[in-house]
Amino acid sequence: MSAPEPTGSVRRRPRIHWPAVLTILRVLLVVPVVVLTLMRTRASSWVAFFAFGIAALTDGFDGFAARRMQLVSNAGQLWDPIADKILVIASMVALVIVGRFPAWAAAIIIARESAVTVLRWVAERRGRGFPPTVTGKMKTGAQLLAVLLYILPVHTAPGWLEGTALGFAVGLTVISGIQYFMRAPTLLTDAR
Repeated sequence: MSAPEPTGSVRRRPRIHWPAVLTILRVLLVVPVVVLTLMRTRASSWVAFFAFGIAALTDGFDGFAARRMQLVSNAGQLWDPIADKILVIASMVALVIVGRFPAWAAAIIIARESAVTVLRWVAERRGRGFPPTVTGKMKTGAQLLAVLLYILPVHTAPGWLEGTALGFAVGLTVISGIQYFMRAPTLLTDAR
């Protein structure tokens, strides 16, 4: 057990920036998820499912770690959602290629994610953070769940469950995208 810190002492930053490590891990897990999905075997689908699940869990843990360790930053607010987008989009594209995910849904999600990423980049260039909204966080969870269900081997998840998860994901994707663009003028003009 360590001794309590004296009053007024400065808290030392950890040597390892765990939130960044988790974000990087999420991006690195994209490669096996995509490769395994493209293999089209039942076994590879199960391994891709678990790899994607681990990657999805890091999304919650990196934000928790950043808040807990007092390491929340504008850079983290920019890169964390980009890691999510890389994971979701790469996995969706692989699923579209193997005929397991509707191309129309992937197109809607990719268009929204690209537009919001550009918006975040502009805000960051102007010295502004662009934190996610509650709807944006729900959208990420819905997208992760939908893709996770579609990665499962064919006929493992009921079709109605896949369809419902996809409907929520696409709906929240559109709604949160509209919300971001409604917030954009205020955030970007206040940045001067």
